Amino acid sequence: MLKDEKLKHLKGRLNNVTEEVVLKMLEDMLQREEFEDICKDEDCLLDMASYALNRLPAKYVATSKGEVFSKTEGLEQQHSVDLVSVVTRAIKVVSENDHHNND
Repeated sequence: MLKDEKLKHLKGRLNNVTEEVVLKMLEDMLQREEFEDICKDEDCLLDMASYALNRLPAKYVATSKGEVFSKTEGLEQQHSVDLVSVVTRAIKVVSENDHHNND
């Protein structure tokens, strides 16, 4: 069995490249004129990212070589179309469910 300390160390070395890609895409897309009125506070951004990440496959890497390979693989046309579609849907779903009045 792995000790808690070792598990914590291993977990810290894992990186889900999909998280980085989704956050970067959100940043880029939310700068578009069509999304200028969308709330961009931390809670909304986290909701958008969570929505998208729950609908996309995780791509974990543990080395910089694996990260480069995974990012290159992520540039495939179909994957990019899926990513844009899911992130766009995330923005729309979160913006249509105004949580600011539900506190």
